[in-house]
Amino acid sequence: MEKPLVSIKQYEKSPDSLKELLELCTGFEALKPSAHVLIKPNLVALDDRYPMSLYGVYTTSRLVQDMVVLLKEWGVEKITIGEGSARGKDFGVPTQGIYEFLGYPLLKERYGVDLIDLLEGPFEKIDFGEFQLEISTPALETEFFINMPALKTHNQAVLSLGLKNLKGCLSIKSRKFCHHATGTLDHHISLIVDKLRPALTVLDGIYGLEKGPFFVGKAVRMNALAASKDPLAVDVVGGALIGIDGENVPHLKEYADRHSRSLSLEHFDMRGSPLSELKHPLKWADTWREDNTGPRVWDRFGIQGVSLPKYDKTLCTGCSGLYNPLLVLIMSSFEGKPFNEIEVLTGKSMKPSGKAKKTMLFGNCMIKVNRKDPGIEEAVLVKGCPPSLEDTQKALEACGFTVNMDVYRMFRESLMDRYKEKEGFDESFYFIK
Repeated sequence: MEKPLVSIKQYEKSPDSLKELLELCTGFEALKPSAHVLIKPNLVALDDRYPMSLYGVYTTSRLVQDMVVLLKEWGVEKITIGEGSARGKDFGVPTQGIYEFLGYPLLKERYGVDLIDLLEGPFEKIDFGEFQLEISTPALETEFFINMPALKTHNQAVLSLGLKNLKGCLSIKSRKFCHHATGTLDHHISLIVDKLRPALTVLDGIYGLEKGPFFVGKAVRMNALAASKDPLAVDVVGGALIGIDGENVPHLKEYADRHSRSLSLEHFDMRGSPLSELKHPLKWADTWREDNTGPRVWDRFGIQGVSLPKYDKTLCTGCSGLYNPLLVLIMSSFEGKPFNEIEVLTGKSMKPSGKAKKTMLFGNCMIKVNRKDPGIEEAVLVKGCPPSLEDTQKALEACGFTVNMDVYRMFRESLMDRYKEKEGFDESFYFIK
């Protein structure tokens, strides 16, 4: 069997670096100028309440624009950019708002590019045997699908590269289903690519994100690009760039096993820059205490009397966006003495310990699972799918925590400040002007 071709290139300048990358992997070889092209970047979500760094979180707008320029040079007339950015009732900005924020309408003005929100539909119900998922019709029907993920880790899926980025083509209902308690997130991620079949995957590693996939992660300037017509090849090489073996990524392992594929780098034809020159190991998740009552960092502060188990794979994107506020607000209310035996349960699978005086059931799914559990002495319900930040604050206060939202704002500002005037961190990569 011929080895799948994957190109690796150091990013130096636009659009030349991307052009050389695509030439190395013959990325446009099958592209007819008459084809309708859909570009799917990763614009996961935008917090409109607090400062939010974009480094490593989003696909850079610079690289998306480079792709549009190269497609136009190839003679392609019909180009659509599509994304379905996550949002909840009280959180996030619709995809069109994110396009506006980043300057994407200039791509429409200059190159005639269409900008669509995949969450607005329509969707098609696609059968996967044991279940169905609603997948964006424009993504299914496009004649040439270009998947453009960012190079980042993911605290539930280990990696959020090409295969994971395709989850953004699902309806909200189907995204939540992917976090179902009886079916793993990894299993669903491994299957979506078989239906969408991207013609080209381009991995944007100008910045890499440690402990992603959102703004809490730490970004690193990497200047690494990878591309292939084979979606598995890009993700395996992307993992190698940040020191993560594909064998340790469940959704890659499941996809490879199902298709009788190897995850060894020896089975790919890698061309361009040596991987060793661009490699920068990144951690994919925080570590938790051995008893799973909270992050290990809590030991440094002596935090006791509260249990917040590590998020599992049943936690949907909406609720996962509130995990960081929960952690920060609990930590900031610690005054040196143990809390009064409080536990916070999230997702769809966690069970009460039977030891807590108060048990916060976070989100409608957790309420449904545990509301009548006899092991709960006093339940504090945080309703919502996901809950609002205000209701989260009230629930924490009902559990006895002293909540100061100014502390959380200062924390968010500190995440932004760590990149200010730091060499290699240039916001212009994310804004089209």
